Amino acid sequence: MKAGGKVKTMINNVPIRGAWNKTYGDSWEESLVSGNGIQGVMVLGNPENELIIGNHARLYLPTGTGKPLPDMSPFLERFRSMIKEDGYEQAIKFYYKKALELGYEGLQMSDPFHPGFHLNIHLPIQSASHYSRSVDFESGEIHVTFTDLENTRHSRKTFVSRADDVIVHTIENSQQNVSCTLFLEEYQHELMNQQSEVGINYIHVRNNYVMEPGGFQVIIKIEAPQGKIKLEDNRINIEQAEHVLLIAKIVPFQKSTQLDNQLFEKELEKIEETYNQLFNRHQALHQEIFHRVALNLCSDEQRIRAIEDLFSEAKESKVLPLALIEKMYDAGRYMFMCSAGELSPNLQGIWTGTFTPAWSGDFTFDTNVQLSIASALSCNMDEGLHGYFRLVKELLPGFRDNAKYFYGSRGIMSTAHSSNSGRQFHWNDEWPLHLWTCGAGWLGHWFYQYYLFTGDKNFLENETIPYLKECALFYEDFLIEDSDGTNRFTPSYSAENGCGDNATQDIAVAKEVLRNLINSHRELKIDTPEITKWETMLSKLPGYMINDEGALKEWSIDGKGENYNHRHFSHLYSVFQSREFNDQTEPLLWEASKVALEKRLDAWLRSDDGDTSSTHGRMHAALCATQFNKSDLVYEILQMMVVNDSMFPSLITSHYNQRHLFNVDGNGAIPQIINEMIIDAVPGEIVLLRAIPKQLSKGTLEGVRLVKQIIADQVLWDLEDRTLKLYLTSSIEQQVVIKAPHAENLVIKQYSGCEVNTDCDLIRLQLNENIQAFIDFTL
Repeated sequence: MKAGGKVKTMINNVPIRGAWNKTYGDSWEESLVSGNGIQGVMVLGNPENELIIGNHARLYLPTGTGKPLPDMSPFLERFRSMIKEDGYEQAIKFYYKKALELGYEGLQMSDPFHPGFHLNIHLPIQSASHYSRSVDFESGEIHVTFTDLENTRHSRKTFVSRADDVIVHTIENSQQNVSCTLFLEEYQHELMNQQSEVGINYIHVRNNYVMEPGGFQVIIKIEAPQGKIKLEDNRINIEQAEHVLLIAKIVPFQKSTQLDNQLFEKELEKIEETYNQLFNRHQALHQEIFHRVALNLCSDEQRIRAIEDLFSEAKESKVLPLALIEKMYDAGRYMFMCSAGELSPNLQGIWTGTFTPAWSGDFTFDTNVQLSIASALSCNMDEGLHGYFRLVKELLPGFRDNAKYFYGSRGIMSTAHSSNSGRQFHWNDEWPLHLWTCGAGWLGHWFYQYYLFTGDKNFLENETIPYLKECALFYEDFLIEDSDGTNRFTPSYSAENGCGDNATQDIAVAKEVLRNLINSHRELKIDTPEITKWETMLSKLPGYMINDEGALKEWSIDGKGENYNHRHFSHLYSVFQSREFNDQTEPLLWEASKVALEKRLDAWLRSDDGDTSSTHGRMHAALCATQFNKSDLVYEILQMMVVNDSMFPSLITSHYNQRHLFNVDGNGAIPQIINEMIIDAVPGEIVLLRAIPKQLSKGTLEGVRLVKQIIADQVLWDLEDRTLKLYLTSSIEQQVVIKAPHAENLVIKQYSGCEVNTDCDLIRLQLNENIQAFIDFTL
């Protein structure tokens, strides 16, 4: 049984798989959003004063940050000596002072992500009733409807075409008599020069960046059949048209010479189809991706409830409506589908309405990007990761500069923040992010995971291995050997939580890089003396440490205390990300990791005195909770997202409570959390219902991908009836062990399409190549 097929998508003009609101948005953060991975669109939905914001994945405003890095490598030995003798604080001040003397300008933000256009649409509407605005996750279409005082029904629809790479918007009403005024907001920015050209059937804008060659163009084609059109002060007034159709395109350019305007306009002139024709061509492509995976917990009647009502019920009852859990799952997949393709989702996915977004709206690599792509592979959207790999490769020249100029090392060291550049200029003595050296290795996690999920050996050989080799080269030059033969990470920084030698995440990431590099060569049967070198490096890495409270330490050194009141969970990397050990392979470390999580929960997650609210912190706590089989904790964290208003009306997540700062990392993580709750895997092992909350007593999950090229075609569970049915298809012949932590007496009632061995208290399945296996369990 497979997810997908022809399905009903609307009931009473409300999307079944989507979000609908009773009111329009007051700010760009409250927009409904859509995108095709290249361009994005935001719709506020005001009946009288509509605002359509266009976005493009490549729009980052150059601010003059393209200067070379100061060469700090001659001061490295003294820097390390000062760390040992005087401590990190004095050493960092010394290092920062030297950087300033060499021309470093101090901490700078990366070039900010910015919008492509703000299109205002004024309609002669005095009052609106029966208002609704919705986004259909299944199709990517945004729909605004309302009735005016004369009982005329108005409809506005918007989508971003996957087939034609254009933003499409239509305005209609039941009288086929549309009047409106269109105009673009003029972007007056000191770092950008804008030229506009407005005609009766088009708007054309050229924007040149000041600090670097390049810019972007916007063309909007306007169709208003039977309408009377006139221009007035760069505004287009349309009266009594049958409907209005707008087709927009944003095209960045990187050279000072502008694109040929006529060629640009002709591209849109070729598009002569109606809205429905354009939409149908797009919808088929969008739905194919969306329907690969499905979470089913409730009825269609529950699914068509307004988001406001679902939020209110969750807050009042302290129980999440099943429909809301489904929508949180679908919204996460939808965000990634819309944002990933040209590049990877940034902090805001592919959307912004401001030239000054928080943290530049950039690619933040010390936790946020990783969470935004967390569910790409398990939710069968691996093509969306191609933009991620493209982004990382484009940043590699800067990553190499970082390794060379900060540490005199070969290989690569990633930034914490990037947009147009991979160079590390976001640091100072207060925020010493130049000491955070594990970023490139963490980014490498997905290079190897992509192979594990897809089995693509060409990718493994030509992308994964070369990338991981550069990570290993950095470690080869950066690590210093202590007198006992152990290598030391000095300097070392645990993301935003302080400095100290041997940050636990540094060790965990280096281990993962080296192991994945060795395994990659063995998978491809590549024999090289470098394997021995990498194995030696592995053997010399410092071990993890456990403190007097029984918690895994954040720094594997003596004398360095813990700050449990913090939103980052970096030291639990081996649990939530690399899966380095478990309760069987390293029981002491496993229990210490549990204690470390509990300490963070008490001091930060559940504490009124927590240093700050943070969606990314909650997501990593939940990803740890699934691994520790803590179903109540997973549910508690999902509740927090709703109760603390950490989601906008579109279900896009916010960074802080009270809908403060539009930020998509939570969206990317939620589907992964839910997948792991229900079915999770590492090579050779599948874990069922490991963290399923009692509130999700019954449901189905379809189409989820697992490592080693396995598709969980369908998982059907009913905790009350104590039944579990599993359909699996493997692309290769292989054996897997089945585990179910909350079902000690798991019994197989019947099976087909596979062989089963239940000796030694283990359930082993022998999966056949491309033959669906069915296993019927009693819990």
